Amino acid sequence: TVPADLGPIVAVAAGDWHTGTLQADGRLVCFGANDDGQCMVPSDLGRVVAIAAGHMHTCAVQDDGKLVCFGWNDDGQCHVPWDLGSVVAVAAGGQHTCALQADGKLACFGRNDDGQCSV
Repeated sequence: TVPADLGPIVAVAAGDWHTGTLQADGRLVCFGANDDGQCMVPSDLGRVVAIAAGHMHTCAVQDDGKLVCFGWNDDGQCHVPWDLGSVVAVAAGGQHTCALQADGKLACFGRNDDGQCSV
């Protein structure tokens, strides 16, 4: 059920059984299935500028360029590389995540059985 008090939304991302919304004030609000923590927004998540939703995981780009992912992580789709640079955009597939870094480089992580992370 869509929360009645969402407020102004500037972006939306839909996973298989959950939805993430980016509020005008930079807050991430998720709703729907939460079986694997895909709607458990970290309490210390800063102001968000971009979001993505995968099969059962959610990712958010904070205004400082840091990428944060949470939810189902069986294939490493939430394991953000320690050396990932500043991120400007994010996309989430079923069991992988791709981040566009500020320097124009693409980094993908998670399930790679069909080469979806081979960049």
